[in-house]
Amino acid sequence: MAESAKRNDAHHVTAILVVHDGATWLPEVVASLASQTRAVDSTIAIDTGSVDSSTKLLRNSRFPFVSISRESGFGDAVNSALENLPDLEGEDEWLWFIHDDCAPANTALAELLRAIEDRPHVAIVGPKLRGWYDRTHLLEAGVSIAGNGARWTGLELREYDQGQRDGIRDVLSVSTAGMLVRREVFEELGGFDSNLSLFRDDVDLGWRARVAGHSVIVATDSVAYHAEASASERRDVDVSHAFLHRPLLLDRRNASYVLLVNSSFWILPWLSLRLLISAATRSIGYLIAKLPGYAADEILAVGLLLIHPGLLLNARKVRRSQRMLSSRVVANFIPPRWMQFRLSINRTVETLRERFFPTPAPQESILDPLSDDEDLLVPAPSRNWKLLVIRPEILGIVFLFVLTALWSRHRYGSISGGALSTTPSGAMDLWRSYADSWHGVGMGSSFATPTWIAILALASTLTFGNVPLLMGILFWISPIFLMWSMYVLARTFTSRRWLAVGASVCYALSPVAIAAINQGRLGTLITLICGPIIVKALPRLNAIQSQSWKFIFGLSLLLGAVTAFSLPFYLAIASIFLSAGVKDYFHYRSHREDFPFQERISRWLLLLATPFALCLPWSLEALTHPSRFLCEPGLSLPGGLANAVFLGNPGGVGSLPSWCVGPATFIILISLFSSTRARVYAQWGFGFIIFATLISTISISSHGSAVSTRVWAGTWLTISTMCAVISGVIILDGLRERLANSNIHYRHILAGLGVASVLVYSVTATIWIVTSGANSPLQVNNISVLPPFLGISPTTKTLVIRNSNSGPSAELSFFLAREKDALLGDPDVAPTSTPAVDQAIRDLIDGSGLTSSKILSAHGIKYLFMKNPVDQQLVRSVDGIGGFVRNSSTDAGIVWKIIGPGGRLVFTDQKGVSTPLSVGSINGRILTRSSGTLTLAENYDSSWQIIQNGAKLVRTKNEYGLPQFLAPTPGEFFLIHDGTVRRGWLSLQIIVLLSTLVMILPAGRRKREISVEELT
Repeated sequence: MAESAKRNDAHHVTAILVVHDGATWLPEVVASLASQTRAVDSTIAIDTGSVDSSTKLLRNSRFPFVSISRESGFGDAVNSALENLPDLEGEDEWLWFIHDDCAPANTALAELLRAIEDRPHVAIVGPKLRGWYDRTHLLEAGVSIAGNGARWTGLELREYDQGQRDGIRDVLSVSTAGMLVRREVFEELGGFDSNLSLFRDDVDLGWRARVAGHSVIVATDSVAYHAEASASERRDVDVSHAFLHRPLLLDRRNASYVLLVNSSFWILPWLSLRLLISAATRSIGYLIAKLPGYAADEILAVGLLLIHPGLLLNARKVRRSQRMLSSRVVANFIPPRWMQFRLSINRTVETLRERFFPTPAPQESILDPLSDDEDLLVPAPSRNWKLLVIRPEILGIVFLFVLTALWSRHRYGSISGGALSTTPSGAMDLWRSYADSWHGVGMGSSFATPTWIAILALASTLTFGNVPLLMGILFWISPIFLMWSMYVLARTFTSRRWLAVGASVCYALSPVAIAAINQGRLGTLITLICGPIIVKALPRLNAIQSQSWKFIFGLSLLLGAVTAFSLPFYLAIASIFLSAGVKDYFHYRSHREDFPFQERISRWLLLLATPFALCLPWSLEALTHPSRFLCEPGLSLPGGLANAVFLGNPGGVGSLPSWCVGPATFIILISLFSSTRARVYAQWGFGFIIFATLISTISISSHGSAVSTRVWAGTWLTISTMCAVISGVIILDGLRERLANSNIHYRHILAGLGVASVLVYSVTATIWIVTSGANSPLQVNNISVLPPFLGISPTTKTLVIRNSNSGPSAELSFFLAREKDALLGDPDVAPTSTPAVDQAIRDLIDGSGLTSSKILSAHGIKYLFMKNPVDQQLVRSVDGIGGFVRNSSTDAGIVWKIIGPGGRLVFTDQKGVSTPLSVGSINGRILTRSSGTLTLAENYDSSWQIIQNGAKLVRTKNEYGLPQFLAPTPGEFFLIHDGTVRRGWLSLQIIVLLSTLVMILPAGRRKREISVEELT
């Protein structure tokens, strides 16, 4: 080191350079110290056991150094340096701490000394720190600590230094990288805390200096460039206090230590709680970012400190002896929570902006010639709005918008009808239904509410919890959604926009789409909307072994969302994945060495299992009720005949008439003979058409109905329709050029027939939609099935009998109703019919039901309502059979009250006298004046409990299979339905969902994985 030049100040500055594997930065650091305009008076380097070429570099540069243990911390290194420095008398000695990755500018020391020249009260001063690699990047201009332990600089993310932070000002502390401290004060304070071997020792020293009555300032005219090698994990942390040698763990531990030993005693409980909550919050964030090591560091950091209270007490005792002022003097330097929150929001917004809206790279080259007249020569860019308006996508949307406005003229309001039940008014009703373990539907049910109820409740936040508005918008705008999703898919097969838009509009107006909308088929509609997006992702599964887990889980989440609405869709997609897995297995048997079977099969299994697990426990119940894999959500509504299904029309009320034949089947048959890849899609489409045709011949009873109905084949026809559209796009793409260059043969004829069938269908379907098609089952319907006075109590059961059809083919149907009409999700959790009740109703209808009133009353049924138009013969039979008293007769129908001690809960005393008790719809409190039997008029379920004095009553079944409880003593009882199992399933479902979301989110990077250019 060159000999000190003559100085103009009375200060003696000793530079202490601490080195630890710093060979990467050391040459520039040494050179910067030697080139100071105000030369350093003396220098010494302390090497903490470097294993690289650091000591060789120091020796070659003739820089005096002392080597100590590799496990020594920064404070130990400074103490070792002080032991090797002579005591100076009569001089104002300053210590200048330099890291081996910190290069001060050549005027850094001069500016630091100039800042303290007229400030004798200053004990510590530091420079402005900039990045090592990006030297316009502002790192620090003073430092503090937040109440949650975060290192606080007050700077924005990667803030550009334009002098906006310049000036000499008071701060809590400055970084030890470039810190200039008065030696007398430093030794008076006891140096760096030995418990802070690395990280946060600067904040602790500044805090102690402040409460000892000294000032700490930052002089921004002094600049140093810092690589932050230890904090950014560019080198190992080998200090003895570093548990597991993890930098983040040591940093968080030391941050908590600084706060707990320096803060006022009365805020320690709140501070400890805040540190724990902050650590838990950050650990959750790291888990979401898939950084479990960092998450563990956060928790361990606070835990390791709190389990050693003696360490904290001793440190507080030392600080109390040095304190001249209250700890509250540093309050102005601790950032308030609102400031932390604002900066966090700004950084989050900036990060998202850079990720999703990156700044485009400039297109100009430095080699491009410059012209002073360039602005005059190049016309300003302008939009041609006319060309924008006539784009095929816009025209397609406008056409569907106008068509839908006419088609939906009876659907402006709260819609219901067809398969769609009445919509509840608010999202909380859906959430409550989803969380309940018992449902008051029919004779009661403990079936799991389907997952699509939770999805609708979540989606209703878009309409501020207005579920009817959400459903109205969904069914109104669905044709546009269908067009757009298919357009996205079609564009992967053709570059011709007109062809893609035409195919998309045909898809939006396909027979299955029209029937799904008119009949309120929610499951089929969601499949129609999401299906093209899923099909677009399927080709990537040909090389599934190379697909990232992020993509696999993302696709699984989408599949799970559609599965929640349609188990038939899961059956279809599972068949595709299983066939692919079986194919991979046989391929693996013949190519055992070269085939990545394990990577492929694990992903296939994940695609199968995750959608199923996301819908637990509803999907698991479907395994015990296999018919659910053939059922759509909502009320049971019969599908069409097999011949209509084969032609692509799912049938049923509200579907296209037989004379309006869709072209899907014809296009698939043509595509089967294609030599292009359209043939592959046609084969799948034809397979699903055959399967749908076979399924449509089956009749099943579902959703609690005792009547069998034909299976709705809409989901499988949706897949075949998508295959038909894709096949058609592939064939028609470039067909004109191919046919123009060939002689006339059957391809010309087939192409002409195919195009003609599409055009004829489009015209006829459009005409039917805006005329007869608007009078669909799904429309605004504010008329309740039950008379208002029958819906005053949720515990009142009413037997409803009505004609299911009109005319000579009229059939009587019946169901049990409570309080109101069936709401969304109620048909899906409806229990199977009760044999005793079914038989009593049949006997009542055929006139032989002498005991019908007794049986119905025993099941808690209080009223019989026969809806108009009524069967007069049945009316006379009910009036004369006994046990039924006519209550009213209105335009809506006739109401009879059923005679008997019926009620939801009936108490029978020792004498056999039965008395109905008042109780809530699920749980309730009851009182009895004697011992006896309590009979609950709900389906038997093991979760029904009646508790007296903390003990459960013995539960049995009565002659009708209803739950019955023996009450040995009179007193107060509590009726409950134990929802523990339901809550457990919901917890598991939430865990699966959160795990899936975590796997989908982009993974965070460890600091060592971030390039140095990004960090500094």
